[in-house]
Amino acid sequence: KRQVTWALRKYVNKNKRIYRRILVFGAGKLIIFTKMLSEKIRQLTLLLEKHELEAPGGIVSIQLYSELLAAYLYQNDLASARFLWKRIPQNMKAGNAELEQMYKVYVALWNNNTGGFYKAINHDWSKHVSELMFELKEKFQQETIALMGRAYSSIFENVFAEMTNQTPDMIEDTCKTLGWEIIPGAYPRLIIPKRTIDEKPIVVSSEAQLHRLTDFVSFLEN
Repeated sequence: KRQVTWALRKYVNKNKRIYRRILVFGAGKLIIFTKMLSEKIRQLTLLLEKHELEAPGGIVSIQLYSELLAAYLYQNDLASARFLWKRIPQNMKAGNAELEQMYKVYVALWNNNTGGFYKAINHDWSKHVSELMFELKEKFQQETIALMGRAYSSIFENVFAEMTNQTPDMIEDTCKTLGWEIIPGAYPRLIIPKRTIDEKPIVVSSEAQLHRLTDFVSFLEN
């Protein structure tokens, strides 16, 4: 288990510097990296589940529970995350700030609460889950930007910032990389998304896309 966790951390640390700034979602390198990372996390999940099943009385360490919960959250497997939370002994959950914070991330994802998600995930995570939580935030941002680009022909800068948790400088970098136009003017400026011909969809379930798109429509039109 330690070897797989170490390998996952080494893999992410080695590659994230290369791909972190690749925000063009149709880019082959980003798709390959995402698939490879997802496979590593899938393998880690299977191993952690095996350890839990084989543990005496089905009880494992707080660290293993935390890693497994983080892996479920990254994979958007909220049903498994929910059942895991119920399995964790109450005396282990009580007073454990990190587990409670991860549960807040789960609740935000379950309720499609974008603002709540960023508030919960912007946390000083311990070493054994920090990479997974960082990658979860990155993936959530990428999927959100992709969905905004598909759902709207224009979006105001302040809404973009709220939905992506990005600063004005980060928004400018993102739009420049994607080829999206920012109309000059007073804040909030208008952003015009641009879809490329060869753009390929982000790997995300149809149900999740439907929920997120519905939230965008509700948020932006009210």
